[in-house]
Amino acid sequence: MALVRLKRGGEGTPDQAAVERIWALALARAGQEELGAALRLATLRQDRCALTEIVETLPEPALILVLDDSAGEGLAAAIIDGALMAGMVEAMTTGTVGPGDGAGRRPTRTDAALLAPVMDRALAVFEAAAAEAGLAAFARGFRFASVAEGARALALLLEDGLYRLLAAEVDLAGPARRGRLWLALPEQRPAVMPQVEDSTSLRFRTDLQAQVEGAQVRLEAVLHRLTLPLGQVMTLGVGQELPLLRADIGRITVEGMDGRAVAVARLGRHGSLRALRLVAEAGEAAPRAMAAEMLPSLGARAGPLG
Repeated sequence: MALVRLKRGGEGTPDQAAVERIWALALARAGQEELGAALRLATLRQDRCALTEIVETLPEPALILVLDDSAGEGLAAAIIDGALMAGMVEAMTTGTVGPGDGAGRRPTRTDAALLAPVMDRALAVFEAAAAEAGLAAFARGFRFASVAEGARALALLLEDGLYRLLAAEVDLAGPARRGRLWLALPEQRPAVMPQVEDSTSLRFRTDLQAQVEGAQVRLEAVLHRLTLPLGQVMTLGVGQELPLLRADIGRITVEGMDGRAVAVARLGRHGSLRALRLVAEAGEAAPRAMAAEMLPSLGARAGPLG
């Protein structure tokens, strides 16, 4: 499937020329500072294409580094083909790059761990230079986040949509090794202007909030719920005692009108009135030490409910 190329004329637009210049600088700096070997941009194709097109034309095998940005706008990808990946790892581990292409070797997570700092350095230089050149689409703060195990995994991780693709051929250590390095950045979403709330809607919202907060809400304090057979209930009489085996005046459930528990409380007094002190939110365990401490005094002061 052919990629949808950016519109070009002659040697390309000024922006494209600037992108090529700063990406070449970024790769050279990353090679010098992180890799210890020269990375030279040989050719660069700049495209705007759909994620499906990128996935269908990925180099194989390739190390696929998934990138995320500081603003949370989406994920990007850096793809290093097998030949370039093997040469870069060789340069880092042995200090030299042999004449073999290494194109058939499958990438590993060790390869990703070794090469992620190189890519992060290239991205940092690229984005700083892009910001200075006014190329906001490329100054996005992308850095290494994870590894995609193949094209299918990349298609699942990245958001479907348009991407700016920088498809480069890169020379490593002079003519010793040449390979492909792709950088796919998601198109920037247009900035969304914040909605300004007019005075009418603000006044309505304020009035509605006041009405809702002023509404009466009934709460019920439940000491214990007892379930009995219907036959036993039918024989209940005045003066009969019902044992509440699990009742605990240190753990009263406070329920809303829908029967949902909203808090846990303990029973006591406030002046001449019986009162509840909230000790925990619903779902939290009431402090056992506090309940144990209060039970003797509460038992002496609190009479039966009724």
